[in-house]
This record gives sequence, structure tokens and C-alpha cells, in this order.
Amino acid sequence: MLDNQGKKPASSGRSSTNDVYELLRRKILEHSIAPDTKINILQIAKELGVSATPVREAMRLLQGDNLLVATSNKGYATTETLGLKGVRDLFELRLLIEPWAAGVAASNRLLNPGLELHAEIKSFDPQADSIQHEMFGHDTRFHSAILSSTENQAAIQAFEQTHCHLHLFRMFRDDWDWKTSIAQHEAIADAIAVGDPASAEEAMRLHLNSAYSRFIEVMPKNSETRPLAKAASSNLIRKD
Repeated sequence: MLDNQGKKPASSGRSSTNDVYELLRRKILEHSIAPDTKINILQIAKELGVSATPVREAMRLLQGDNLLVATSNKGYATTETLGLKGVRDLFELRLLIEPWAAGVAASNRLLNPGLELHAEIKSFDPQADSIQHEMFGHDTRFHSAILSSTENQAAIQAFEQTHCHLHLFRMFRDDWDWKTSIAQHEAIADAIAVGDPASAEEAMRLHLNSAYSRFIEVMPKNSETRPLAKAASSNLIRKD
């Protein structure tokens, strides 16, 4: 596998594409490759000791993640980080979907993901070489597990297609307050595990509003901010 220093992949073919994809995605998330930067496919292939083919395939995957855009000369460039409106739009979408999903997860006795959520929190490694990358993976798995437990494909697809985590986590440095997020995840997991839909919805809502406030803190000081639109509590919780 490729490491963060860009060593040559141990295998070829599809596995090389995945290795190149994972490495480049990590570099984009961590700003080792800065936003709005042109990508030289041949240069990256040379640095990684692979042919241009897996690099091009990885680029297409990253374009699908909206982390790269095609340029006029048939190349690629990294996308810019989100502005204030983009951040607000994503969180308002999340407030529509995720508190509802947490309530559904808590009310579903057969598909309750409480054990999975607690296991995910326990597996989080605060000593990882990149706390940003570790938290990105944890956050994605945690929220995805809640959404998946609803079995609502429209909601799952809407969330996945926004690439929320990929874009939001590009804005954080390693010194951000990840401990608060973990504590809030624990509160959400606890409410889901004991089958308390109302508490699960409220814990998720508080978590998202808190996260939005932290993102606003890293926005340019001249950005005009406003509170998120309030979404009503769901009264459509399924009882299984």
C-alpha cells in the first residue's frame, strides 16, 4: 500500500488505482495538495513509480468525489474549499436528514446500530499520525452507519452525493477540537442504543449545530454568517 510519503505501490492493476486514489485523496484533504491546484498526471506517476494509467483512473474517481475538476487542457485541478454558503447549504441539508435518521435508528429494534456505533467510537485512535485523517474516517463511518440503518435509499443517496465529509474536513487543521465531536458522537450512540428516538434526534441536532459553529470559526473573518435554518422534529419515526 502507498504511505503518506508516496512510496511505490506493492501491486499493480486495480489495487494500484485504489492505492493512488487513497493517497491523493488524503493529500487533498490534508492540503498537501492545495485547493485550486493543477495536477500533473505524469509527474505524479513518476513520483509514485507507477504508470500513468492508475493515476488517470484515480483522477476520475476523485472527480466523482468532487475533489477534482477537469480543466480546459484536458487535465485536472483540485477544487476550491467551500465558502460560507456551501458550508451552510450542507449543514441545512444534514439537519433535514440526520436527526430524522438518528430517530429511525433508535426506534428500529432489529437494525439498531448502537453496538456498531459504540465499537466505532472505541476504535478511534487519538494517536494516529494524522488526527484529521483519522477523524475523517471515523466521522464518515459513524454517520453512514446511522443513515444505512434507516434503509432509506433516497436519503442515503442524497447524503452520499453531497460528499459532505470530504469537503467539510478539508477546512480543518490538525489542532481543531475533535474531542467535542467524539463526546457528541457518544451521546448520539447512547440514545440510539437504548432506543430513545427523541433524545437521539436532539443529540444529532445539537451535534450538527455545534459542528456548524466550529466550521464558521475557520471561515474568513469578513464572511457574513447567520444561524442555520431550523428544521422541525420528525413525526414520521417508523416503529418496527
